[in-house]
Amino acid sequence: MAFEVGQIAADYEILGLLGKGGMGRVYRVRNVISNRGEAMKVLLADVAAEAELGDRFIGEIRTLARLDHPNIAKFHTAFKFENQLVMLMELVEGFTLSDRGKEGPVPLEEVLSYASQTLAALSYAHQNGVIHRDIKPSNIMVTPHGIVKLMDFGIAKSTFEPLLTRPGTTMGSMLYMSPEQVRGMTVDARSDLYSVGVLLYELTAGRRPFEAENTYAILEAQLNAMPQPPIELNQALPKPLNDIIMTALAKEPMQRFQTADAFRNALESIRARPSAAPSGNLSKAVTQPMPGSAVPVRSGSRGRGLWMAAGAIACVCVLAGGAFLLPHFWKSSAAAYRSAPVVKTEPAAQNAPVTPPSTNVLAQQSAAAPVTTPAATPSAMASKPLHRPARESHVTPQSALPVSVPTPLPQTQPQTQPQVQPAAPPPGPSQADLDKASEDLVKLHARAEAVKDSLDRLRGQNAASGLGLRQDIVSSASRMDSYLQAADRALQTNTLESARKDMNHAEEELNKLEAFFGR
Repeated sequence: MAFEVGQIAADYEILGLLGKGGMGRVYRVRNVISNRGEAMKVLLADVAAEAELGDRFIGEIRTLARLDHPNIAKFHTAFKFENQLVMLMELVEGFTLSDRGKEGPVPLEEVLSYASQTLAALSYAHQNGVIHRDIKPSNIMVTPHGIVKLMDFGIAKSTFEPLLTRPGTTMGSMLYMSPEQVRGMTVDARSDLYSVGVLLYELTAGRRPFEAENTYAILEAQLNAMPQPPIELNQALPKPLNDIIMTALAKEPMQRFQTADAFRNALESIRARPSAAPSGNLSKAVTQPMPGSAVPVRSGSRGRGLWMAAGAIACVCVLAGGAFLLPHFWKSSAAAYRSAPVVKTEPAAQNAPVTPPSTNVLAQQSAAAPVTTPAATPSAMASKPLHRPARESHVTPQSALPVSVPTPLPQTQPQTQPQVQPAAPPPGPSQADLDKASEDLVKLHARAEAVKDSLDRLRGQNAASGLGLRQDIVSSASRMDSYLQAADRALQTNTLESARKDMNHAEEELNKLEAFFGR
């Protein structure tokens, strides 16, 4: 039976219908005792008449009761009401990713955040033995604070299911099913990761990887067709993110990410890249540098260039100051020469013949002048002779000779001085080279995660038999991790040559490990 708005079921008042599907309905309810709003899921079939469905519902209730994660809608309680199974869940306010995708292009930062939180929820669920099996945009809610809540672990379906075929199976779900799920095979965590790949494809490319008018065509495409790369539909999509999506959509589970954590780590590497421009929309180019931005250079070269430029500026300032002060210095020297009495030189000429008075007029005038006479002005200096008759035996100090006064330097002299140019720093790696290296490193990380998952499984199998792993394999895995971490650090500092060297070493170890597992 279906509940009506205003009806009381146990201690809950029915406030409205949130969603429905082939197996049940979801209502917004209010606990009449605590006054808390909650979501009530009700199995439509009579428990006694449909024992198998009832057992499946009880199994889901017990599974969800063990889960407690911030990105999974929280389970509250369960009970029977009029021979119907009822489950109470956290009421999540917000919007679904299906609604968000209909509003237009989604910014890259939002896409990566939603996918990362979804994978965090799946990682927790998978570790607790729970496979969702129905990942799609309508089952992922986002709160007003941007928190993802994974919903509907196999029971309630979306309100809008126009191509409903049979209870529990809808065309909407088939659009996100993994190939092994379509075949009806036993699925594992990698099936959910395929569905997340479809979700990412839809949010970035604007459509699903496979769309058709009938069930058969969609199933055929899911099994045998490779989707068009999303970057061909949205050229603003970063190339590494395109590769991540295509890895998640691999037909064979072994070729996908092996764990939700590996998938999430690959996405986080995109968020950490400076060229990702996470605040921009996917409708804009997010991998190109901003206009006018400089190509990154190594910090050491930049520092040396700055010190050399500072030294050159200091030299120019010193030369300019000297050119400005030197004329005043020479003027002061000339004035001192005019005002200084020459009688100070007479003792040096005591034994010389007496000079006629007519030849010593200038000396007498100078001797009669007081020592404190102000320095002569340039015009006065020009109106008087700058030479004096030399006496035969009088030795004039070299510093007092007029011919020794140099011409003052012109004020424009600094312009003629050669400018010291700072050495140009060596060019750094281009953005295209950095993007290519980052893309290759993401692929190496994905392969490494797959190998490490295989090692973990082998380690567990051997431990059950009291055995361990071969030491050379353990050492190779350790070296691979070290090289990958070194490559990550090198790329963060734009040290491309070092990053490439570490990546090559990491790939050598990775090839050994893959050969060990027969890949």
